Amino acid sequence: MHCNLSDSLPWSAFLQARELLDAGATALEFACEDTWTCRAASPVSGGAKALLAEVEPGTVSGAVEGATAVYRTGTDGLPDLRVPTTSRLDASFATAVRVYLPVLIGAALAKRAGQSFVAGHVTQTLDGRIACENGQSQWIGNAADRNHSHRMRALLEGVMVGANTALHDDPMLTVRHVDGADPRRIVVSGRGRVFTDERALTMMSGPGCEIFVGATHEEQPTDESVRVNRVENIDGQLPPASILAALRASGIHSIYLEGGAGILSSFLQAQAIDLLQIHIASMILGAGLPSLRLPAVDHVDDGMHMHMDHAILDGHVLLTCRQQS
Repeated sequence: MHCNLSDSLPWSAFLQARELLDAGATALEFACEDTWTCRAASPVSGGAKALLAEVEPGTVSGAVEGATAVYRTGTDGLPDLRVPTTSRLDASFATAVRVYLPVLIGAALAKRAGQSFVAGHVTQTLDGRIACENGQSQWIGNAADRNHSHRMRALLEGVMVGANTALHDDPMLTVRHVDGADPRRIVVSGRGRVFTDERALTMMSGPGCEIFVGATHEEQPTDESVRVNRVENIDGQLPPASILAALRASGIHSIYLEGGAGILSSFLQAQAIDLLQIHIASMILGAGLPSLRLPAVDHVDDGMHMHMDHAILDGHVLLTCRQQS
């Protein structure tokens, strides 16, 4: 199957899908006339001349140009878009559906259930490095990955990073390379280093920012629009469950976790990541900072086993992973 995730994909259709799901739609219909659009549909089993995606677990089906296309989530929750060779479904759009529809559906189902949906993301080399030994990492990924990251920000309610990423990269965490609303910016700094560092971080210089620190820290940001959440730490770590509970209380149910390795590993170990996206760049560093830091296991059977799907980002590979139950 052609699996290139093109930068020219009809992004507006996915923004329309998010709006419809936020408004309570139980089924989506993607249709192509002059351009691809998305509209609410009745949850039926097929027959419409469009790709139908029901917002329920199980099998989703529809038809394109009279030929049936089947979207199966299956037990692993990953998309399997099967399009007969007679179908005229655009291959690049089909790839975009496989990448972004699980995010949209996962976020919608979690919010309706009063739960949290977390999509993690890491950009690494072929040998699993996210930076050189001195911390330099720009740019391991490519422009297509940066555009993808901005699409993910536009689909979810919050974007989260750890203190190391905030202090080292000073990210804006806004949507700039594609259309879409900015998410709530979230930084987790258990030891409160984002307050003690002399730099004025970009992400904390305006409204729309949540800071999570340990319960004993009393620092306050100078910008009153930045909200500080104090969480009891356990063994020096802020528990992901406590962070997500606080975010739900403030109305944030879907999070894009952009890194770095420490917070990504913490959430993964706590089984608080619903979907993990791994961007694999076409390079080898040989040494450097690892993408994950998890406790050692004594047998390969004890490792985290994943279901995977993939797409191509301008020659790099984007894996979509869900942990096997």
